[in-house]
Amino acid sequence: MTETSKIDQYQREAQTIATDLVAVVPGNTEVLNWDSALGTGGGTPDAEVWWQVSQAMNAAEGLVGGAGAVGDALAAKLEADGWDGNELARSNESRAVFGFNREDAEGGDWYVEVRYRLGENARGVDFLVVSPTTPAQ
Repeated sequence: MTETSKIDQYQREAQTIATDLVAVVPGNTEVLNWDSALGTGGGTPDAEVWWQVSQAMNAAEGLVGGAGAVGDALAAKLEADGWDGNELARSNESRAVFGFNREDAEGGDWYVEVRYRLGENARGVDFLVVSPTTPAQ
């Protein structure tokens, strides 16, 4: 029995998650075009694939808390939607990086990474949504 690829379903879900996250950012945040792509685990026909969406934003100039306020809004949305989050070791004095995980109804592992610059005048924020893996075909 061959498992059917869920990549079309994962593409739609990843894009919905990204849209839902953008909807909660504070006003006047500059939302840049997102990048949506198929990720592959190898060049063979039986390789596993996943869908990922990456989104970059610039917090509005003068936004209290800068990029941190946008990052906090994204984290609050993810946590409210049942995602588990942790600060990642890649955080440092100038940026914060958080990873969020959630298992879907079929047991697939979703991942969202939120990154933002620290400091009152910092504006750069981005996130990456990664679907579970599925057979390519």
